[in-house]
Amino acid sequence: MARVLIAGRIHPSGMAVLQAASGLEIETVEDPGAALPLDRLQAADALLIRYGVLTAEQAAKMPGLKVVSRHGVGCDNLPVAALAARGVPVTIVGPVNAVSVAEQVLAMLLALVKRIGPYDAAVRSGNWAIRDTLAVGELAGRKLLLLGFGRIGREVARRARAFDMAVLVYDPFVAAETVVALGCQPVTDWRAVLPEVHALSLHLPASPQTQGLIGAAELAAMRPEAIVVNAARGGMVDEAALHAALCGRMAAGGAALDCFRDEPPAPDHPLLALPNVVLSPHSAALSAEAAERMGVVAAQNVLDGLAGRLKPDLIFNLRQLQEAGHAP
Repeated sequence: MARVLIAGRIHPSGMAVLQAASGLEIETVEDPGAALPLDRLQAADALLIRYGVLTAEQAAKMPGLKVVSRHGVGCDNLPVAALAARGVPVTIVGPVNAVSVAEQVLAMLLALVKRIGPYDAAVRSGNWAIRDTLAVGELAGRKLLLLGFGRIGREVARRARAFDMAVLVYDPFVAAETVVALGCQPVTDWRAVLPEVHALSLHLPASPQTQGLIGAAELAAMRPEAIVVNAARGGMVDEAALHAALCGRMAAGGAALDCFRDEPPAPDHPLLALPNVVLSPHSAALSAEAAERMGVVAAQNVLDGLAGRLKPDLIFNLRQLQEAGHAP
Protein backbone atom coordinates (compact mmCIF):
# COMPACT_ATOMS: atom_id res chain seq x y z
CA MET A 1 0.00 0.00 0.00
CA ALA A 2 1.57 3.27 -1.19
CA ARG A 3 0.87 6.33 0.93
CA VAL A 4 0.15 9.63 -0.81
CA LEU A 5 0.12 12.91 1.12
CA ILE A 6 -1.60 15.88 -0.52
CA ALA A 7 -0.69 19.34 0.78
CA GLY A 8 -3.60 21.56 -0.22
CA ARG A 9 -6.94 20.82 -1.79
CA ILE A 10 -6.88 19.83 -5.46
CA HIS A 11 -9.66 19.69 -8.05
CA PRO A 12 -12.15 16.81 -7.66
CA SER A 13 -11.11 15.50 -11.07
CA GLY A 14 -7.55 15.14 -9.78
CA MET A 15 -8.75 13.39 -6.65
CA ALA A 16 -10.78 11.04 -8.84
CA VAL A 17 -7.60 10.01 -10.67
CA LEU A 18 -5.98 9.00 -7.40
CA GLN A 19 -9.08 7.40 -5.95
CA ALA A 20 -9.53 5.26 -9.05
CA ALA A 21 -6.05 3.77 -8.61
CA SER A 22 -5.70 0.64 -6.54
CA GLY A 23 -3.25 0.21 -3.68
CA LEU A 24 -3.17 3.83 -2.49
CA GLU A 25 -3.72 5.31 0.93
CA ILE A 26 -4.52 9.00 0.45
CA GLU A 27 -4.32 11.70 3.10
CA THR A 28 -4.88 15.43 2.64
CA VAL A 29 -3.76 18.48 4.60
CA GLU A 30 -6.21 21.07 3.27
CA ASP A 31 -5.26 24.09 5.37
CA PRO A 32 -2.91 26.20 3.19
CA GLY A 33 -1.41 27.80 6.28
CA ALA A 34 -0.72 24.61 8.18
CA ALA A 35 2.78 23.23 8.54
CA LEU A 36 3.26 19.84 6.93
CA PRO A 37 3.04 17.29 9.77
CA LEU A 38 6.32 15.43 10.15
CA ASP A 39 4.73 12.10 11.07
CA ARG A 40 2.68 12.08 7.87
CA LEU A 41 5.65 13.18 5.80
CA GLN A 42 7.77 10.37 7.20
CA ALA A 43 5.19 7.79 6.14
CA ALA A 44 4.64 9.18 2.62
CA ASP A 45 5.73 7.40 -0.54
CA ALA A 46 4.54 10.34 -2.65
CA LEU A 47 3.90 14.00 -1.91
CA LEU A 48 1.53 16.09 -4.02
CA ILE A 49 2.14 19.67 -2.93
CA ARG A 50 0.03 22.68 -3.81
CA TYR A 51 0.60 24.78 -0.71
CA GLY A 52 3.36 24.96 1.86
CA VAL A 53 7.09 24.38 1.90
CA LEU A 54 9.04 21.14 2.05
CA THR A 55 12.48 21.73 3.53
CA ALA A 56 15.60 19.68 2.89
CA GLU A 57 15.53 18.62 6.54
CA GLN A 58 11.96 17.36 6.21
CA ALA A 59 12.71 15.57 2.95
CA ALA A 60 15.67 13.81 4.55
CA LYS A 61 13.25 12.25 7.05
CA MET A 62 11.09 10.71 4.31
CA PRO A 63 12.80 7.36 3.67
CA GLY A 64 10.15 5.92 1.37
CA LEU A 65 9.69 9.00 -0.82
CA LYS A 66 9.58 8.14 -4.53
CA VAL A 67 8.13 11.26 -6.14
CA VAL A 68 7.17 14.85 -5.32
CA SER A 69 4.42 16.15 -7.58
CA ARG A 70 4.16 19.95 -7.69
CA HIS A 71 0.68 21.31 -8.32
CA GLY A 72 2.09 24.05 -10.54
CA VAL A 73 5.28 24.88 -12.42
CA GLY A 74 7.33 26.77 -9.83
CA CYS A 75 9.40 24.69 -7.41
CA ASP A 76 10.99 27.35 -5.22
CA ASN A 77 9.16 25.81 -2.22
CA LEU A 78 10.98 22.48 -2.65
CA PRO A 79 14.58 21.27 -2.04
CA VAL A 80 14.96 20.26 -5.67
CA ALA A 81 18.71 19.56 -5.63
CA ALA A 82 18.58 17.56 -2.40
CA LEU A 83 15.76 15.44 -3.76
CA ALA A 84 17.63 14.84 -7.01
CA ALA A 85 20.70 13.69 -5.09
CA ARG A 86 18.52 11.00 -3.55
CA GLY A 87 17.00 10.03 -6.88
CA VAL A 88 13.60 11.55 -6.13
CA PRO A 89 12.00 13.23 -9.16
CA VAL A 90 10.13 16.51 -8.74
CA THR A 91 7.37 16.87 -11.30
CA ILE A 92 5.42 19.85 -12.60
CA VAL A 93 2.15 20.15 -14.50
CA GLY A 94 3.63 21.57 -17.70
CA PRO A 95 1.73 24.02 -19.91
CA VAL A 96 -1.73 23.47 -18.45
CA ASN A 97 -1.93 26.99 -16.93
CA ALA A 98 -0.23 28.91 -19.75
CA VAL A 99 -3.46 30.10 -21.36
CA SER A 100 -4.94 31.23 -18.05
CA VAL A 101 -1.86 33.27 -17.12
CA ALA A 102 -1.54 34.75 -20.61
CA GLU A 103 -5.18 35.84 -20.58
CA GLN A 104 -4.68 37.42 -17.16
CA VAL A 105 -1.68 39.41 -18.42
CA LEU A 106 -3.66 40.78 -21.35
CA ALA A 107 -6.70 41.47 -19.17
CA MET A 108 -4.59 43.48 -16.72
CA LEU A 109 -2.89 45.37 -19.53
CA LEU A 110 -6.26 46.22 -21.02
CA ALA A 111 -7.63 47.25 -17.63
CA LEU A 112 -4.83 49.79 -17.25
CA VAL A 113 -4.72 51.12 -20.80
CA LYS A 114 -8.50 51.31 -21.07
CA ARG A 115 -8.82 52.77 -17.54
CA ILE A 116 -11.50 50.21 -16.71
CA GLY A 117 -11.36 50.77 -12.95
CA PRO A 118 -11.42 54.60 -12.90
CA TYR A 119 -14.04 54.84 -15.64
CA ASP A 120 -16.27 52.31 -13.92
CA ALA A 121 -15.99 54.25 -10.65
CA ALA A 122 -16.68 57.52 -12.46
CA VAL A 123 -19.90 56.27 -14.01
CA ARG A 124 -21.09 54.91 -10.66
CA SER A 125 -20.43 58.26 -9.01
CA GLY A 126 -22.14 60.29 -11.72
CA ASN A 127 -19.00 61.61 -13.41
CA TRP A 128 -20.07 60.99 -17.00
CA ALA A 129 -17.82 63.82 -18.15
CA ILE A 130 -14.73 61.65 -17.60
CA ARG A 131 -15.23 60.52 -21.19
CA ASP A 132 -13.99 63.92 -22.35
CA THR A 133 -10.59 63.49 -20.71
CA LEU A 134 -9.56 61.09 -23.49
CA ALA A 135 -7.47 59.22 -20.93
CA VAL A 136 -8.14 55.86 -22.54
CA GLY A 137 -5.43 54.44 -24.79
CA GLU A 138 -5.00 51.55 -27.22
CA LEU A 139 -2.73 48.54 -27.15
CA ALA A 140 -2.35 48.64 -30.92
CA GLY A 141 1.01 50.02 -31.97
CA ARG A 142 2.58 49.76 -28.53
CA LYS A 143 5.70 47.77 -27.74
CA LEU A 144 5.64 44.93 -25.23
CA LEU A 145 8.88 43.48 -23.84
CA LEU A 146 8.73 39.92 -22.54
CA LEU A 147 11.44 38.73 -20.18
CA GLY A 148 11.23 34.97 -20.64
CA PHE A 149 9.81 33.13 -23.63
CA GLY A 150 8.68 29.78 -22.31
CA ARG A 151 5.17 28.38 -22.63
CA ILE A 152 3.48 31.32 -20.91
CA GLY A 153 5.58 33.98 -22.60
CA ARG A 154 4.69 32.57 -26.00
CA GLU A 155 0.99 32.53 -25.20
CA VAL A 156 1.23 36.16 -24.08
CA ALA A 157 3.05 37.05 -27.29
CA ARG A 158 0.40 35.40 -29.44
CA ARG A 159 -2.38 37.36 -27.77
CA ALA A 160 -0.45 40.64 -27.76
CA ARG A 161 0.21 40.31 -31.48
CA ALA A 162 -3.52 39.79 -32.03
CA PHE A 163 -3.94 43.27 -30.52
CA ASP A 164 -1.36 44.58 -33.00
CA MET A 165 1.32 45.11 -30.40
CA ALA A 166 4.99 44.82 -31.35
CA VAL A 167 6.52 42.13 -29.14
CA LEU A 168 10.18 42.19 -28.11
CA VAL A 169 11.63 39.11 -26.43
CA TYR A 170 14.61 38.52 -24.18
CA ASP A 171 15.40 34.89 -23.42
CA PRO A 172 19.00 33.70 -23.77
CA PHE A 173 17.81 30.08 -23.79
CA VAL A 174 15.61 30.46 -26.86
CA ALA A 175 17.11 30.72 -30.33
CA ALA A 176 16.57 34.01 -32.13
CA GLU A 177 15.17 32.08 -35.09
CA THR A 178 12.43 30.67 -32.88
CA VAL A 179 11.48 34.13 -31.64
CA VAL A 180 11.36 35.52 -35.19
CA ALA A 181 9.34 32.57 -36.44
CA LEU A 182 6.67 33.43 -33.87
CA GLY A 183 6.44 37.01 -35.12
CA CYS A 184 8.48 38.63 -32.37
CA GLN A 185 11.74 40.56 -32.22
CA PRO A 186 14.62 39.05 -30.21
CA VAL A 187 16.79 41.38 -28.12
CA THR A 188 20.13 40.59 -26.55
CA ASP A 189 20.21 43.47 -24.05
CA TRP A 190 16.78 43.99 -22.49
CA ARG A 191 17.85 46.95 -20.40
CA ALA A 192 18.94 48.80 -23.54
CA VAL A 193 15.40 48.68 -24.99
CA LEU A 194 13.58 49.76 -21.81
CA PRO A 195 13.31 53.40 -22.97
CA GLU A 196 11.31 52.37 -26.04
CA VAL A 197 8.83 49.84 -24.63
CA HIS A 198 5.35 50.67 -23.39
CA ALA A 199 4.92 47.56 -21.29
CA LEU A 200 7.21 45.04 -19.61
CA SER A 201 5.97 41.60 -18.63
CA LEU A 202 7.96 39.14 -16.52
CA HIS A 203 7.88 35.40 -17.26
CA LEU A 204 10.92 34.12 -15.38
CA PRO A 205 11.44 31.54 -12.64
CA ALA A 206 12.21 32.63 -9.10
CA SER A 207 15.95 32.53 -8.42
CA PRO A 208 18.62 34.61 -6.69
CA GLN A 209 19.36 36.16 -10.09
CA THR A 210 15.78 37.34 -10.65
CA GLN A 211 15.14 38.76 -7.18
CA GLY A 212 14.91 42.55 -7.40
CA LEU A 213 15.49 42.35 -11.14
CA ILE A 214 13.34 45.41 -11.78
CA GLY A 215 14.61 48.12 -9.48
CA ALA A 216 14.99 51.87 -9.38
CA ALA A 217 17.50 51.99 -12.25
CA GLU A 218 15.33 49.92 -14.57
CA LEU A 219 12.20 51.91 -13.74
CA ALA A 220 14.06 55.17 -14.29
CA ALA A 221 14.94 53.99 -17.80
CA MET A 222 11.34 53.28 -18.77
CA ARG A 223 8.86 55.60 -20.45
CA PRO A 224 6.75 57.72 -18.07
CA GLU A 225 3.58 55.98 -19.31
CA ALA A 226 5.04 52.45 -19.22
CA ILE A 227 3.31 49.53 -17.50
CA VAL A 228 5.06 46.82 -15.49
CA VAL A 229 3.36 43.41 -15.32
CA ASN A 230 4.39 40.63 -12.97
CA ALA A 231 2.34 37.43 -13.14
CA ALA A 232 5.34 35.21 -12.45
CA ARG A 233 6.82 35.24 -8.95
CA GLY A 234 6.96 37.85 -6.19
CA GLY A 235 10.22 39.59 -5.39
CA MET A 236 11.30 40.17 -8.97
CA VAL A 237 10.13 43.77 -8.77
CA ASP A 238 11.48 46.08 -6.07
CA GLU A 239 8.13 47.09 -4.61
CA ALA A 240 9.42 50.20 -2.85
CA ALA A 241 11.09 51.43 -6.03
CA LEU A 242 7.93 50.68 -8.02
CA HIS A 243 5.79 52.65 -5.59
CA ALA A 244 8.15 55.61 -5.78
CA ALA A 245 8.14 55.52 -9.58
CA LEU A 246 4.34 55.25 -9.87
CA CYS A 247 3.94 58.20 -7.49
CA GLY A 248 6.49 60.21 -9.46
CA ARG A 249 7.71 60.16 -13.04
CA MET A 250 5.68 57.04 -13.98
CA ALA A 251 2.40 58.35 -12.56
CA ALA A 252 0.96 58.21 -16.09
CA GLY A 253 1.94 54.57 -16.31
CA GLY A 254 1.01 51.71 -14.06
CA ALA A 255 1.62 48.24 -12.76
CA ALA A 256 -0.27 44.95 -12.89
CA LEU A 257 0.73 42.61 -10.09
CA ASP A 258 -0.46 39.05 -9.54
CA CYS A 259 2.23 38.36 -6.94
CA PHE A 260 4.12 40.08 -4.14
CA ARG A 261 7.34 39.46 -2.25
CA ASP A 262 5.31 38.62 0.86
CA GLU A 263 1.91 37.04 0.31
CA PRO A 264 -0.66 38.10 1.09
CA PRO A 265 0.62 41.68 1.25
CA ALA A 266 -0.01 43.67 4.41
CA PRO A 267 -3.25 45.70 4.34
CA ASP A 268 -1.21 48.91 4.54
CA HIS A 269 1.15 47.97 1.69
CA PRO A 270 1.70 51.25 -0.20
CA LEU A 271 1.00 49.78 -3.64
CA LEU A 272 -2.51 48.80 -2.61
CA ALA A 273 -3.50 52.47 -2.33
CA LEU A 274 -2.44 53.53 -5.83
CA PRO A 275 -5.11 54.05 -8.53
CA ASN A 276 -2.71 53.09 -11.34
CA VAL A 277 -2.10 49.59 -9.98
CA VAL A 278 -4.23 46.55 -10.87
CA LEU A 279 -3.97 43.59 -8.53
CA SER A 280 -4.92 39.93 -8.28
CA PRO A 281 -4.19 37.44 -5.47
CA HIS A 282 -1.58 35.25 -7.22
CA SER A 283 -4.49 33.75 -9.10
CA ALA A 284 -3.48 34.17 -12.75
CA ALA A 285 -3.08 30.42 -13.14
CA LEU A 286 -6.22 29.58 -11.22
CA SER A 287 -9.00 29.61 -13.77
CA ALA A 288 -11.54 26.84 -13.27
CA GLU A 289 -10.31 25.14 -16.41
CA ALA A 290 -6.62 25.39 -15.51
CA ALA A 291 -7.26 24.23 -11.94
CA GLU A 292 -8.88 21.07 -13.23
CA ARG A 293 -6.06 20.40 -15.66
CA MET A 294 -3.46 21.05 -12.96
CA GLY A 295 -5.15 18.67 -10.53
CA VAL A 296 -5.42 15.88 -13.08
CA VAL A 297 -1.81 16.17 -14.27
CA ALA A 298 -0.42 16.49 -10.73
CA ALA A 299 -2.36 13.38 -9.70
CA GLN A 300 -1.24 11.44 -12.75
CA ASN A 301 2.36 12.42 -12.01
CA VAL A 302 1.98 10.77 -8.59
CA LEU A 303 0.82 7.54 -10.19
CA ASP A 304 3.49 7.66 -12.89
CA GLY A 305 6.18 8.45 -10.33
CA LEU A 306 5.24 5.53 -8.15
CA ALA A 307 5.22 3.29 -11.23
CA GLY A 308 8.52 4.64 -12.60
CA ARG A 309 7.04 5.85 -15.88
CA LEU A 310 7.24 9.64 -15.66
CA LYS A 311 7.25 11.83 -18.76
CA PRO A 312 10.73 13.42 -18.97
CA ASP A 313 9.35 16.83 -19.98
CA LEU A 314 7.39 17.01 -16.70
CA ILE A 315 10.40 16.26 -14.47
CA PHE A 316 11.59 19.60 -13.10
CA ASN A 317 14.90 18.26 -11.76
CA LEU A 318 15.70 15.97 -14.68
CA ARG A 319 19.16 17.45 -15.23
CA GLN A 320 20.08 17.17 -11.56
CA LEU A 321 18.85 13.56 -11.49
CA GLN A 322 21.01 12.72 -14.49
CA GLU A 323 24.06 14.43 -13.00
CA ALA A 324 23.53 12.45 -9.80
CA GLY A 325 23.35 9.19 -11.75
CA HIS A 326 19.62 8.71 -11.28
CA ALA A 327 18.43 9.21 -14.85
CA PRO A 328 14.81 8.00 -15.18
